[in-house]
Amino acid sequence: MGLCQTAPSACHLKVCGAQSDVAVVIVAGGSGERFGDPRGKALVPIAGRPLVAWSLLAADKAQSTLSLTLVCRPQDRLAMVEAVAALDLSHPVTLVDGGATRQESCQAGIMCVSPQIPFISVQDGARPLTTPETFDAVARRVRQDENLAGAIAGWPVTDTIKRAHDGIIESTQDRSCLWSAQTPQLFRAPLLREAYRQAAYHRLSVTDDASVVEAMGLSVALVSAQRINPKLTVPDDFAFIEAELGARSLRGVC
Repeated sequence: MGLCQTAPSACHLKVCGAQSDVAVVIVAGGSGERFGDPRGKALVPIAGRPLVAWSLLAADKAQSTLSLTLVCRPQDRLAMVEAVAALDLSHPVTLVDGGATRQESCQAGIMCVSPQIPFISVQDGARPLTTPETFDAVARRVRQDENLAGAIAGWPVTDTIKRAHDGIIESTQDRSCLWSAQTPQLFRAPLLREAYRQAAYHRLSVTDDASVVEAMGLSVALVSAQRINPKLTVPDDFAFIEAELGARSLRGVC
């Protein structure tokens, strides 16, 4: 775990403004057991490209992006190199071996980012509908407020949420203060590294990066960037996401 290697890409000069200051870490190290494909979910073809390619393309086009890191399973490394090489990216991609859990994979990717880059944005490789504008929106939110440790993409919950035990409703939650957390999730790099170190030391188990930072008592903002940004988790998700990607391609949108 933690082996870093730069994958070849068709690397062209990108016109970067003064605020291209974000290292994007795309996490694609899961086995995808719930999806049920032996290749690993990140490499499943969808709308003509491997699933993870869509996150790479969106992050690469974001004006805030300075570097790209892709975390994958060691056995997927060669296939990932080939997938990256087939894309017309403006940034080279650093490949990192993932760990046994998402949390370990995130930490491996984060620790491979140059310490000179002030912000790190973590993206689920299984969210192919994320747009370049969403990457830029979370970066802009953190730059606007020095008191923030980070900001994450999300959307206010619209369904009624029930708390239950053994299938019996215990209470109805006030949805006016509930959000669905998405990615990208962006943080000030030194704070994110320290948060992951502390989480490992205290054996804290989390399901997203914001939780690691929240555990330190730091403030993380929510950005309502895009409503349609689902994670490909089970086979039933595939048709909807592929249709949306196809529609975007027809409109000329990443």
